[in-house]
Amino acid sequence: MSNGHRLNGYGGGADRDDRGPGYKLGRGHSEPSVMADDGGYKPGRANSEPSVMAEGSSVDRPGYSDTSRKDFPLLNPFTHKMHLNLLQKVQVAVMTVTLIPVRLVLIAVCLVIAWFFSFLCLLGHTEEDEQQPITGCRRSLRLVAFFFGRVMFFMAGFHWVTVKGKRATSAEAPILVLAPHTSYFDSQVAVDLIQVSVISRMETLDLPVFGTMAKLTQPVFVSREDPSSRQKTVREIQRRAATGGKWPQILLFPEGTTTNGSCLINFKLGAFIPGVPVQPVCLRYKNRLNTVVWTWKSLPVYKVMWFTLSQFHNRFEIEFLPVYTPSKEEKKDVKLFAYNVRSVFARVLGLPITENSLEDARTMRNADVLGLPNAQHLVHISRIVRQLGITRDEMKELLSSLCDAVTQSSEPSVTLDELAIHLKSSPSSLHLRELFLFYLKAGENVIDLRKFATHFYLLTLPKAVDDFLQFCFHVYDRNQKGFLVVSEVNELLDALGLPQSAVEVLANSGDGLGSQVSYEGFKEIVANSKDCNSLFKHTRSKDKKHKS
Repeated sequence: MSNGHRLNGYGGGADRDDRGPGYKLGRGHSEPSVMADDGGYKPGRANSEPSVMAEGSSVDRPGYSDTSRKDFPLLNPFTHKMHLNLLQKVQVAVMTVTLIPVRLVLIAVCLVIAWFFSFLCLLGHTEEDEQQPITGCRRSLRLVAFFFGRVMFFMAGFHWVTVKGKRATSAEAPILVLAPHTSYFDSQVAVDLIQVSVISRMETLDLPVFGTMAKLTQPVFVSREDPSSRQKTVREIQRRAATGGKWPQILLFPEGTTTNGSCLINFKLGAFIPGVPVQPVCLRYKNRLNTVVWTWKSLPVYKVMWFTLSQFHNRFEIEFLPVYTPSKEEKKDVKLFAYNVRSVFARVLGLPITENSLEDARTMRNADVLGLPNAQHLVHISRIVRQLGITRDEMKELLSSLCDAVTQSSEPSVTLDELAIHLKSSPSSLHLRELFLFYLKAGENVIDLRKFATHFYLLTLPKAVDDFLQFCFHVYDRNQKGFLVVSEVNELLDALGLPQSAVEVLANSGDGLGSQVSYEGFKEIVANSKDCNSLFKHTRSKDKKHKS
């Protein structure tokens, strides 16, 4: 098994001969770019698909012992835990009653002043004026607003920012792409760089204070309600890029969401669709204790703020990399463009690349909403399924055949070839083999299709706990007899990652069926079992509301 985050590249590609000075020739996209000694980029090495089998190994080889889930290397970019030692806890406690109150007052004062100058700058600024960059007195007022924005971050402990490399002009690189995106504190880049615009949702305008300050950057607005918003955004970026540097550079976080910074997830394509040169910008928080990370499963926003303000000094570094000019092939293949830029980041930051995306984060959040303890495994599964080319709509169609195969078969286990048939894939696909290995237990040649179907159902993002429970019961109710025996309940709980002690509760239930447990009995007993409250807490609260 590889490191779990090998590069998944694209095949082929033309030689890169139009980069300009400082660039080495590479062979298309089969190898990611890395930094050359002369400041440009040169080819590295990558695999076209993740390597999931050891040399000479076979999925069907009996006794293959390195495939149990507990040993499976997982890289989850959407979780973050922070542990404080005794000294750090004392520091937080002391700072909470001494420096933090002062900092909060000063931050609030700076925020109000920055908003006031933003308001003055935009006073009388019409929609027609917004089609041109801010100049004259308005530009001076904007500089004052950004100055107090920088003072606000200074009060938060970001006393100075280390800047490496040389920032390109707007004419040289109309777009700045920043990574990794780990925190809402990343927004300080906008006030540090001053002359930048951002991509912002239309809803941001409705936010008090922050809406006015966001508008000050003359952002490119996107709207969820407008189906043509994406095309308008691309056209606006292209329009600004064609002005020869009159407009400020547009700042984008291509990951599209915050992560824990342990790797680089798939880049969204918005920054690369216009086909203009971009400048990669690396962000680094250098404190020994990482208090700034705010991602899908991490500390709540107020604790991130609390622990960060409790630090005497928060070290932050910005590094400008050489401008990346897309080749003709990259302009035609936006995914290729995004991948190569991400590879540059990976090399400079020393981070692995993972094929996880925003969709995987949503899958994990949905599992958390349902109370499942193995949510991080679903991130990994979601990534592999997406690499197989299976869309969410196709998942729903495949679920029907999976259910039929499970409920009508006398044996719920399947081989690699049989799983390939169910997923309409090829047994030779390395992605399919990786998925198969994830469920394969040591010494076995088959996987439990019921367990796979249960997880597969979660990838469709079910909203109701009851729907999920009914599906699980249906899948594990072999031959549709209307009840589960204790061994099936045991296997079901194992699939959900729940405590095995609940089996005893079910076996000794008052359901009247002894070792046979109906769906209602299963739901009622487990919903009231403290051992299984992680999954059924929503069911219990729903039942209480219903009874009241």
